[in-house]
Amino acid sequence: MKRILLLISIALMLLPLFSQHCGSCTKGNTSKPAYTAPTDKQVIAAPKKTHWISTNYYITYEWNKKPKIGHFVLLVRAFDKDKKPVTNLDFTADAYMPSMKGAHDTGDVKMQLNRKNQYAVPVHFMMLGDWEIHIKASLNGKMLGSAFIKLDI
Repeated sequence: MKRILLLISIALMLLPLFSQHCGSCTKGNTSKPAYTAPTDKQVIAAPKKTHWISTNYYITYEWNKKPKIGHFVLLVRAFDKDKKPVTNLDFTADAYMPSMKGAHDTGDVKMQLNRKNQYAVPVHFMMLGDWEIHIKASLNGKMLGSAFIKLDI
């Protein structure tokens, strides 16, 4: 009887080693890295203030209206070091509440270039509190840099 119990317990311990993966799980590590607060150098001081995202490009931002709870449009303009508008960059924006990372996270949303050469993205603020928007810039698939906008709604 002891042998049977021993064999069954060994078989149960070894079973996971020999079982096949069901294939329904995603492959690789798809989890996001833990939240780290942006440094002061990464934060854009205020609307319409310049912020260098690389040695060759800087950005400014503004809102279509003063943000509060609801839908608003974030407008970003990009310039080269000669102060000429740039329209060949790709931007994404991720709006979230740092205190509730993942709960109200929009994920990286591609910003669209409008007729005024502004990169625009709609942002929905669903509750009061501190918000951050992480803007990432790339050129031909290569990451140039990023910046953060901090808000208190």
